[in-house]
Amino acid sequence: MKIVPLITIIATLGLGVAGWMYSSHQQTTMKLVVGAVGGVDGTSGLKAANQALDATMATAATERKTALEASAQAGIMLQRSAESLAAAEQVMEEEQGKLADMLEKVEEARANQAAYQAEMDALLAYFRSLPALSNVSDVSEAVATLAEVVATERERGQVLATELEEKVTVREAAARRVAGETAELARLDSVNRRFEEEYRKNDDEFSILAVDTRWKFVVISVGRDSGLVAGDTTPLIVKRGGSLIATLRITSVSNGQVIAEYNAEELPAGVVLEVGDRVFVQKPIGS
Repeated sequence: MKIVPLITIIATLGLGVAGWMYSSHQQTTMKLVVGAVGGVDGTSGLKAANQALDATMATAATERKTALEASAQAGIMLQRSAESLAAAEQVMEEEQGKLADMLEKVEEARANQAAYQAEMDALLAYFRSLPALSNVSDVSEAVATLAEVVATERERGQVLATELEEKVTVREAAARRVAGETAELARLDSVNRRFEEEYRKNDDEFSILAVDTRWKFVVISVGRDSGLVAGDTTPLIVKRGGSLIATLRITSVSNGQVIAEYNAEELPAGVVLEVGDRVFVQKPIGS
């Protein structure tokens, strides 16, 4: 055998052994690297750790962003809550003021209620003092009973008003009748007084002082208080021996003397008036 081929064979074998050894060492190193970094699928090793870390960091970043957004939203909500709280405090202060006013009004109402109750008690006592309301238990019952009494009295009043109207009519008629009768009585009284006056004059006797047969008048002395007047108011009559012989009409009265005219045709036949004939005032009708 030749040395060169042997050396070549040995060298080749050495290179083979060396290559194998290097390949084995390389494989071990690669296994270590792959074990540390991770396999192709990245399910282990450094790569898996990096991936887990990236995933964790991404999750943390997302959570941080979400937390920041939530914090901002919470800040807004906190600001709104503060504003709402301030508004609520203001409303509470206003409500407290209103409550104080209400309490004051309640106290005033209580005082008024006490005064009102006192008035109601006094009113009830007054109602009970009335005969028709002596047994009422409260003011409302008294008012209802009083309403019934008022209605009854109103009806009674209407009846009385009708009766009164009738009586007033009768009274007015009676008053008119009495007035008429009073006027008639006054007239009759006047007539009676005039009659009495005239009748009393019949007791006065006068005498003829002078006779004028031409002008048919006589002169009579009657005195200053005779009350005789001219005209037909006080006609005079002439008597002789108790018999009526002439009627005289006074034409004038002066200084206690009367001038009276007569109608000669009315004298009895053959009779003439003479001085000394008695003269009387003519009695009224019915005397």
